[in-house]
Order: sequence, then C-alpha cells, then structure tokens
Amino acid sequence: MTQTARSILEQAALASGLLTQEHLDRAWQALADSAPADSGSEVPSAVESIPPGSATKPSLASEPDSQEPDRDALLGQKLIEMGYLNLWQVGQLLQGYTKFTLGSYQILDAIGKGGMGYVFKGEHVLLGRTEAIKVLPKNQTNPASIASFCHEILALARLDHPNLVRLTYADKDGETYFLVTEYVPGTNLRRLVRNHGPLSSQSAAMIISQAAEGLLHAHQHGLVHRDVKPGNLMVTPEGLTKLTDLGLAAFSSDETATEPSSTPPQKQRQPIVGTPDYLAPEVIITPGDVRPVSDIYSLGCTLYYAVTGKVPFPGGDTSTKLRCHLEEMPLAPQRLNAEIDDTLVEVLADMMRKSPQERLPDAAQVIERLRPLTRVTDTHLLQEIGSLAMAPDTEVGNGSSVADTTPVATDQLETGQLETGQRVEKEPNGTTAAPSEMETDQEEKAQTSSGPLPALTFGHFLALLVVTALAVAITAVTLVLTSG
Repeated sequence: MTQTARSILEQAALASGLLTQEHLDRAWQALADSAPADSGSEVPSAVESIPPGSATKPSLASEPDSQEPDRDALLGQKLIEMGYLNLWQVGQLLQGYTKFTLGSYQILDAIGKGGMGYVFKGEHVLLGRTEAIKVLPKNQTNPASIASFCHEILALARLDHPNLVRLTYADKDGETYFLVTEYVPGTNLRRLVRNHGPLSSQSAAMIISQAAEGLLHAHQHGLVHRDVKPGNLMVTPEGLTKLTDLGLAAFSSDETATEPSSTPPQKQRQPIVGTPDYLAPEVIITPGDVRPVSDIYSLGCTLYYAVTGKVPFPGGDTSTKLRCHLEEMPLAPQRLNAEIDDTLVEVLADMMRKSPQERLPDAAQVIERLRPLTRVTDTHLLQEIGSLAMAPDTEVGNGSSVADTTPVATDQLETGQLETGQRVEKEPNGTTAAPSEMETDQEEKAQTSSGPLPALTFGHFLALLVVTALAVAITAVTLVLTSG
C-alpha cells in the first residue's frame, strides 16, 4: 500500500495543534463514506491517506501530486462541515500558517483592521472568555509604531464607558505587541448601511447620540479620537453603539498641540491624521492643533453617511476631498433621502459647519440637539437597530486574509511567530505607509490613512483666500455691469 504524503493543510493543522490525527482520520473517512461507489473518486480513505498514530515526522513530497489542491479543498470543506475548523482557520492552514496563539489567548478568527493594527477574535484559554485582540504587525514594529501602539493602550486604559470599547489586557508575545478589548458582537455602521441602506432619522439619531456619549467621556478625559467614522461605530444585537479604534487618538494637552513651534508656519509639514472622507477643515489646515470640536465635524459626516448612504464628498482623489471639506458644502441630504427629519437636518448642518467657532462646540450639545428624536425612542427602536446588526453580513469573509502568520516550511514543522497584517506598500514619494482606502460610494472599504497626507500650509491657505476674493470681486463687477 502506497502512503500518500501529507499535504500542506494536514501538516499545518497538526503542527498548529488545532487538529489531532484522529480529527483528520474522521474527516477523510467521512469523505470516503460520502463518495459515490461508482464515481471513481480520487479521495483516499483514512488508512490510505495517513496511517493512524504515525509518529513519523511528515514532509511534503518533492513533486506535489496533481490532485493535491483538490484533496486539500475537499478536506478543508469537510473539516468546516464537521465543526472542527472555521473558514478563516482553513484559509490560514492552506497557506501553511501554524501559529494560532498569543500569550494565554487562542486566536479563533480575523475580525478586521484598525488604525494601528489588525484585530482578531480570541479566547482566553483558562477563562474561556471571548475577546477582541488587536495586534501590531511585525512589519511595523519600529520605535515610532510601538510608541503609537502603547499610546493607544494608555488612552484606552483611562477610559471606562458603556459606549466605548473597554480595554481588558495588554502584553507582548515575543516581539509581538497586542492589546485585548471586550468583544463586541454585531457589525459596524458602515457595513450596516451598506447591507440595509440609509437609516431612518430616529435610528441614525439613536446611534450617533450614543457615539456622542462615548466621545463626551473621552473628551472629558482630555482625549480626542481623530478618526470618527462609520467603520469605527460598532452596533450590537441589542442596539447599543460603541465607539472603537483609538489608534489615532491624541490628548488635547499634548505638547505638539499646545506649545507654539519655533518653525515658521510656512515650513511646518505635519501629517494629516484621519480618514479623508471625515476630516474637519481645521485638521487639514493645522494638523497639529488637536481639538475635540474636530471630532464633532467627523461625527456629523458619519451622521450624513448614516441617513444618505453616501459620504459628504464622494468623488475625486484625496486632494479633491480635502479641498471640498475646506470650500464646498455637501449635497443636501434631503435630495438623497426625502424622508429625513427636519430637526436632524438642522443638527447635521450645525455639526458640519466649516468654522469650529460656528460648529456645535461639544458632544453634550450634539446629544441635547438630537434629544427630540431620541426621547421618543424606546426598546422597540433599539430592537429594530439590533435586528439590522444581526442580519447576514454581505461582507463576511472580506477580512479573512488579514492575518499573516509565519507559514510552515516545506521541510519542517516548526511554528513561527504570529505576524498580522498586509504588506506595507511604498507611497509615490518613497515614504512607507499602510495601504489606504477611502470610503466612497464607489469603493468597498474604508481604511484609516495614518501616513503623511499632503498638508495645506499657511501659504496654501492664503493663496486659497486670494483666489476666492478675486472670484467674489469678479462676480460683483459682473452684477453691477449687468444691472446698469
């Protein structure tokens, strides 16, 4: 009897500890039992594939069998059907990845990515508690990234509010930094709108009001989020909203935000931090000026998205979006959703004022202004919102490849270090930044742009004012000549 060499899936599954030989034998036997007798199936029986209890260290055949991909695909599907593995685990094993632990946590699945890392669903081995684990990618473990990641840990540690995701633990596993937060079931606001369309005024007001409650708590502790957007508002099956991802947050008392620089404004080139579709105008002009009122503008953009299904300025590249935030007003939300409540339209306009001095000054004012819409909301509305969060997600599986653990080598079964994330790509100017995507009506995903965007200097701003003044003057002269 010829012994078939173990495949990548079988080798990685055994090396990872996710499966035993008995699991594999049962899966192969189930495949053999389900194969039609006259089909001429190439699926080997358990005995033909792998001798039970074999202590021999497996290795790949020097010339892979042409049927190997089919065998692995069939085996992976059967392992999922039998409840031994999930889709993400099979995908990782098929790539030869074998590390599925971080400290005392067993990594169960990939959830997504945030401003400063990649997020997994994990279970504490001793406590049996399911939590979310954010990991700093190994390809970003430079001093600056580590400092930013630790900054997020400190920021989360000082906050405790039902509308903010709570930090429970933080540690290192070898050279891998990670933090653990409560696991929030449900979906984020971006996916909820994409799956179900624009929300009613009452539902949107309830979600945004809860997010404002979380922001108010953060602001009272001197923390500015700097990346408020639909993708960072988690909605639970109970209709509760939790603000998450403080990876780009900064303290409003930071020296960079409070102490004047000796460098002339024309020479300052501080990076713009945040997501282009939700940036406040003052963040574009003076990126180093960290103010809570900037979060209010971003929350207003998020409310606009919730009731229209569109970002305020959906067209163009990053520079175009930044210019629109400075100069233009978004399309009236009633033109995209005629059923929007007038009260909400007024609140939305006041949240998105270009000038910080004219904008709603704080999250408390947002909550108060939305109260006419949330006062009448009761358990029924929360249940309605929760039902949307529990509905099937059309984007399930999109984040299944965010994890990047070290693959098993073809000649050995040593486990590698857990390394998460996508490859870092080179920007046109030669700097290195994580892949960035803007949340527009044409694109699938929203991703924080934490790299150096083209900041507008004071000189650029003066030039913009001059051009605007000339345009106004020309218009005035034209009107005078026409009236004459």
